[in-house]
Amino acid sequence: MGARKLVNVVHSGLGAELKFVREGCGKTLDVICDQLAWQQSKLSRMENGKQCISDVDLGALLALYGVRGQERQRLLLLAERQDEPGRWTVNSPLRSGPGLMVRLEQQATALVQVETVLVPGLVQTPDYARAVAESGDLLPEQIQPWVEDRLARQFILTKDGPPKFDMILGEAALRQVMGNHKIMARQLRAILEAADRPNVRLWAMPFELGGNAGLGSAFYLMGFPRNEWIAHVESMTSVVFLEHQDQVDPLRRHATRLAKAALGPAKSADFVAALAKDHERR
Repeated sequence: MGARKLVNVVHSGLGAELKFVREGCGKTLDVICDQLAWQQSKLSRMENGKQCISDVDLGALLALYGVRGQERQRLLLLAERQDEPGRWTVNSPLRSGPGLMVRLEQQATALVQVETVLVPGLVQTPDYARAVAESGDLLPEQIQPWVEDRLARQFILTKDGPPKFDMILGEAALRQVMGNHKIMARQLRAILEAADRPNVRLWAMPFELGGNAGLGSAFYLMGFPRNEWIAHVESMTSVVFLEHQDQVDPLRRHATRLAKAALGPAKSADFVAALAKDHERR
């Protein structure tokens, strides 16, 4: 199949993922292009979403990068969908892998996470993350790698020039026991530690406020330079990345309404601290 016309897939997703893989292999543009007898501009355009990638070119790159098995199939499938808007994965969120999320979070300048029943992944403790994994559909040997991938994402909150991160958390996410009460108490203390950072704000939504404010579904917003935004929405069987303005803007407005209805950062910290003490007494 020949090269397709230029398309829009979550910040030129396929090209950016290939760049991520190439850099992870420690390979430079000039080395790869010398091996394939390409002009460097060709690969650069592919990686920056300015040129779509043919199946033949993709196969050559994956062979040089040593990409095999399920990851190879995933990227080949993404290539087939280069002309589809947004990005979706028909798979359990636990099984979807961190690749795209890691890349997007590293590029983001602002993050807004609305959670109704779970603590956001960027502030999860190892024990809490493990409890989440164990409650899902992962095989025993898949749990530790998933936990390590989850924790590896958290560096973005403390790196140089970190994104701003707003956590809007329903009371159920703070009360629901994952693992045991000791794990929950440590988890809530970790939320408070994160909220002490200058780039992180905590908005707690007690039960008496959440319903009237419309706290119903969890979603994750990622903002990029030039005021571009992407929304990430999960269900039990799929992961969806939305990039069209008419899909993302309603979620942005809803997050703003929730933050206005929630407790402010100082009162939210007091609320979470009280719940942590409640877990500690159990």
